[in-house]
Amino acid sequence: GRGRAPACAAAMARLPLVEAEVGQHAVKDWLEPDNLREVFRKQPCFVCPDFVSLRRTLLGTVVPSLYFLHWVLPLAVSEAGKATCSLWAGLCLVSLVSAAFRNPGVVPRAVASPAGTLPAHLPARFVTVNGVQVTQRWCTTCRVYRPLRAKHCAHCDRCVFRFDHHCTLLGNCVGLGNYRSFLALVLACTLFFGQSAMIAQRVLRRSFHEARDGASGGHDEVLRRLFLANGGKLLYTIYALAMCLAFAVLLLYHVVIISCNLTTNEHVRDYYLARNPFDLECGENCRQALCAPYGRSPRAGQSDKLEHLPG
Repeated sequence: GRGRAPACAAAMARLPLVEAEVGQHAVKDWLEPDNLREVFRKQPCFVCPDFVSLRRTLLGTVVPSLYFLHWVLPLAVSEAGKATCSLWAGLCLVSLVSAAFRNPGVVPRAVASPAGTLPAHLPARFVTVNGVQVTQRWCTTCRVYRPLRAKHCAHCDRCVFRFDHHCTLLGNCVGLGNYRSFLALVLACTLFFGQSAMIAQRVLRRSFHEARDGASGGHDEVLRRLFLANGGKLLYTIYALAMCLAFAVLLLYHVVIISCNLTTNEHVRDYYLARNPFDLECGENCRQALCAPYGRSPRAGQSDKLEHLPG
């Protein structure tokens, strides 16, 4: 609606506007890995995320984590635990920056050549992939047939290759270009918050035993003094446990959809009712998501065809 226009306009410039002449671009189906590599080479590697959203993420996660690293972690007994927890914290920071600032992969927007015109609307068309017909719809904003697995993001006003979701915590879309960084962030956060919760709990337990052994009052007095002296550590332990559980559930969800070669957008919208044409087998699906994000040609070994719906 018109009420969202200012917010969309503010986010619009954050992702690059990639353009191609309509005669060269409008008919591309973007099924070949070489085509994807070519379009990524023409785009900047990094973009400017929505800093309002990113600032909230930093306040909600980085600030409590800094409290733990400065006030709780030095009290840990195990030097190996300190080292590994610091490692997870560093990986969290690196993957956060990478996921938020990497270009998710913008589909080139068609512009009219001197001899061509841009139609406002075209009928959908079918692409047969691995024996399954998939619909390619016309994007009225970008004036192109939306590539398979792509989606037009309402927040960023761009079509994004292999669109997974728009992450308000990162202030950026998660797509083909930064999905692996997003996965690394989820994994690192699960490990960091899980281990930091265990370390904080051990520090609290040691403080309780020390307070009980040295206290002259009763059990209630020991608990009162312990809470006053270690309230921040207790609150952080509860916070870290909740964050670890949330990230672990998110990580498990993405492991499941990766094994089925699905994106979040495809899974939530239940795109493939009969059969997912991109689903190969579990190992190959994981290899493609983690090691070969551009995939392989779905036309290898068969003659897929492109058909237009009758107008």
